[in-house]
Amino acid sequence: MGLKKLWNRLSLTQQFGLMASIVMLASMAVMGTWVEDQIEKGVTTNASVTTALFLDSFISPLTQELKNSETLSIGPVLALDEVLGKPDILKRVFSVKLWKPDGVVAYSNDLSLVGEKFPLSKGLKTALDGQVYSDFKEKGTNIPLQGVAPGHPVLEIYSPIREPWTGEIIAVMEFYEDATGLAQTIKGARQQSWLMVAATTLVMALVLVGIVHSGTVLIERQRRSLQKALDENSTLLRRIERASGRSAELTERQLRRVSADLHDGPAQLISLAALRIGSLTLKHNDKKTLGEVTAISSALDEAMGDIRAICKGLSLPEIEKQSLSEIIRAVIGSHEAHSATNVALELPDMNIELEPHVKICIYRFVQEGLNNAFRHGAGRGQRVVATLSEDNCLQISVYNDFAAAEQKTELDQNSKTLESSGLGLIGLRERVEALGGDFSFECSQEKGAHLQMSVNLGVRIN
Repeated sequence: MGLKKLWNRLSLTQQFGLMASIVMLASMAVMGTWVEDQIEKGVTTNASVTTALFLDSFISPLTQELKNSETLSIGPVLALDEVLGKPDILKRVFSVKLWKPDGVVAYSNDLSLVGEKFPLSKGLKTALDGQVYSDFKEKGTNIPLQGVAPGHPVLEIYSPIREPWTGEIIAVMEFYEDATGLAQTIKGARQQSWLMVAATTLVMALVLVGIVHSGTVLIERQRRSLQKALDENSTLLRRIERASGRSAELTERQLRRVSADLHDGPAQLISLAALRIGSLTLKHNDKKTLGEVTAISSALDEAMGDIRAICKGLSLPEIEKQSLSEIIRAVIGSHEAHSATNVALELPDMNIELEPHVKICIYRFVQEGLNNAFRHGAGRGQRVVATLSEDNCLQISVYNDFAAAEQKTELDQNSKTLESSGLGLIGLRERVEALGGDFSFECSQEKGAHLQMSVNLGVRIN
C-alpha cells in the first residue's frame, strides 16, 4: 500500500521515466550482451580461420600419408618439428596435435601421446564435419602448455586437413594460439559496443521522456483549465440553486399573502353578504324571491368553500424552524385528518440542518404525493420512507396501492386531475430539479405507485 501511494504521488513524467529506465536498462543489458557475444564470435572465428589457413599451408603437404597410415613416418615428423620450431611460429603457436578421424593422436609435441586414442571432443567432431572450430579462453586453459603461464589467454583451434584431389578429411589439426592481442581487440570492441548501446539507449530515453513530459505539461495545463471551469460551473450551480431556493421561498411567501388577502378580503365580503342575505325578512307568499335568495345564498356558501380550499392549498404552516421529522409528520398528520386514512412512516433519526427552500420542497413533495395516493389509490397502502446515505444524499419516497385499474399514462397525462389541488408531477419535478436533485415516478398495476425524490444536501451530519 505504501508503494502504491508513493507511485500515485509521482507525476506522469516521473512514472514514465522510472518504468522506462527499468525497461531500457534491461533491454540495454540484453542487447549489449548479445552484441558483445556476436563481436567475440566474429573476431574469434576470423582469427582462427586466418591462423588455420596459415598453418595448413605448411602442414597439409607433410601429412598426406595419414590417409593410409595411423602415424607419420620419421621424415614428415622431422619436417613438422622444423616448421613448428621456427621463431615466428613458436611465438604464436604453443602446442600442435594431429588427430586421425578415429581419435588416435598421429602427431604431438608430447611424444607420449602419439598413438594414443581418446574420445572425440566437440572441437574434433566439428572439424571432422569440415568446419574450423575455435574456442577463445580468455582466462587460459586447464591443459598444461609448455611455455605458457596459467591464466594466459589462448585460442583453441581445430582445423580439418583434406586430401588435395578428393577433398576428403584425412586428419584434424589441433593447436593453441597466443590470444593476447585478440583479448585486447575483443576488450576494446566490448567497451565500444557497450558505450554505443548505452549512448543509443540514453538518447532514446531522453527523447521519449521529453515527449511524455511535453504531453504531461499539456495535460496538466488542460487539467487546471478544466478544474477552473469546473469550479466556475460549481459556483454558478450553487448560485442557481440558491436563486431557485430564494425564488421558491418568495413564491411561498407570495402564496401566503394571496391566501391571506383572499381570506381577509373576498372571503370576508362573501361571508358578510351571506349573513345579510340570511337576515332578510321576506313574505311567506313571495316564493319567487325566496327561491332566488336561497340560490344566491347557496352560491355564496359554495364560493366561500372554494376560497377556503384555495387558501388552504396555497398557504403553508410555519416550517422554517421545524426539523425534517417534524415537517414530514406534520404533512402526514394533516393528510390523515382530512382524508380519514392511515399513512405508514419509515423515518430514521436524522439530525441534519436544511435550508428553508429544501424544507418547502420536501413539504410540497410529501403533500402532493399523499394527495395523489388518496386520489388514485383511495388511500390504500400509503407509506412514506426517508433515508440519508453516507454521502448526505436525502431520499424520500411515497408509496401507495391502486384501488382500481388506473394506468401510469393516465397519471402522467391528465394534468388537470393532478394539478387540481396541488402542484402536479410536473411542478414537483421542476421544484426538485431546481435544487439539483433527481425526481422519479413509477407506476404499475401490480406494485402500485412509487414517487421518489433525492437531493444532495451538501451538509455535514451533526
